[in-house]
Amino acid sequence: MDKRIVIDIIEEKLQTVSSNEQMKEIVADLRIVISNNRSTLELMETTKKAIIIALELGYNKDLTNLYGLLILQLEHREENLGEVSSLIKKMQQLTKNTGYQEGIALTYAYLWYHEKIKGNKKQSKDAILKAKKIFENLQEYDNYNYYFVLYSYAIEIWLHNHDSQSTKLLEECANFFYREGYHRSLAQTFGLLSVMYTRTHEGKRALNMSNIVLTNRSLFENLPLDVKGIIYYFTGLGHMLDANLAIAESYFNETYNILKPIYKDSIYFAYYLVLLSYLATVRGLQGKTEQVTDIVKEADKLLQTEFIKKNLDENSKKQITHTHNLTKFYNLSRLSNYNSQKHQKLIEEIYEGCKIHYSDFMTLSEFILNSNLDSDKIQSLLSIDNFSINRVKHLIEFLLEKETLETEVNQEQIALKCISILEKRVITSKTTFMESVYTDLLIAQQLFSLKRYSEIAPRLKQYESRLKRIEVLEIRIFMEAFIQVGAYKSGDPLGPALQYMAIKKCRLYGFSRLENTLLKYLQLQHKDIRRTV
Repeated sequence: MDKRIVIDIIEEKLQTVSSNEQMKEIVADLRIVISNNRSTLELMETTKKAIIIALELGYNKDLTNLYGLLILQLEHREENLGEVSSLIKKMQQLTKNTGYQEGIALTYAYLWYHEKIKGNKKQSKDAILKAKKIFENLQEYDNYNYYFVLYSYAIEIWLHNHDSQSTKLLEECANFFYREGYHRSLAQTFGLLSVMYTRTHEGKRALNMSNIVLTNRSLFENLPLDVKGIIYYFTGLGHMLDANLAIAESYFNETYNILKPIYKDSIYFAYYLVLLSYLATVRGLQGKTEQVTDIVKEADKLLQTEFIKKNLDENSKKQITHTHNLTKFYNLSRLSNYNSQKHQKLIEEIYEGCKIHYSDFMTLSEFILNSNLDSDKIQSLLSIDNFSINRVKHLIEFLLEKETLETEVNQEQIALKCISILEKRVITSKTTFMESVYTDLLIAQQLFSLKRYSEIAPRLKQYESRLKRIEVLEIRIFMEAFIQVGAYKSGDPLGPALQYMAIKKCRLYGFSRLENTLLKYLQLQHKDIRRTV
């Protein structure tokens, strides 16, 4: 229903309210309209009218809830901090005088955010823990207030130590917001879950959550436009984490088309910037180089605008920049004239960023293997404990082994150790198909250097019927070529001819470095042919 119509209905109800039940209905109506709309002067005025009436009639529980709803409309602006502080004091005094335990818990939840905004971390944490404890001891409570506290508590434990319990709690909140029609609260929760799922690589959980909404088409079609955009974004993220790049791109495109014209007028403007970084990533991995360049330029330009500088928090900006940097590096390092020395500033920024920010597996892997980091920096990455780095630690160890000086150990021993490192990598339920593809290709290259050709074909044969699943275009082309390398060394005379087809694809998509790599393998095979003639 249109916001103006809802406000008019509430105003009419306020004129005739004469019972506690009628006031509860007004509070429920206000919760929905405040949750689903940006705060406006008219909405705040209506809330203040309700506060005056509740105060006059002595409806203390409703008055506590109304104070809280007014705070929701004020707390996001720094100039309102004084007024918010005054309202919290009124809530504290009121709930203390009436002994309203649920109201005391609710007051602590508002105090949690207020203290956090002021930078008082300890006071903030103490407040939400008190709120949570009170609700644990209540037999009956208002579900809205319970999930309001639970939502705040989940954010706190995530910010404090990235506790995985927070995702389960927010999923519970999301289901409540979905059922009760708090659509923007649902979208905001999905936004927070997207950060958590990204950090913990929970693609399937993201898709399970988004499918709840997407399968209810009648509800989805009636969602506000920007909320639809967030649902599409969230679904695209789930597919991206599962390395379903084409599907992820299709959902990201839907999000882009929705949010681009309206992001400045939406509370979700930050997700538009995150979207650009992810869209660049999935397009880059699919070989759409020109489209990546355009979207990176758009993001870079946007990051310099006054609107973003004023409204985007520093952590989000750093994460977005890191993702863009990885995508830039990925595209630059595909080219035949790539020289790491020319891009030291970019490489240094990525090196620092990957210590603390989320990194996509493929772009991070390519950075680790192709940035020519010195051994001290490579070694330092092994001491980092975050999900993104932990996923590529076998590659870091592999790289360190490859760089062992020939005077210390012969090349055969190095290759054998490299294979051992890759084969003993940690595999979990979150290990994706693409990670296995990437590792097996690296092992195949080491087997080639050892002239253990008979082992290449059996290792890569499993991918021959699954090439379409390899959506990272360059890796697919490399796999096609290396399957033929293994086949040729196992007696298939068509191997070199089929490798030439892969080289033509490299030229078509501009993968100059891969083209040069494949040509070197062909030259080595031709030398073998000449030696046997």
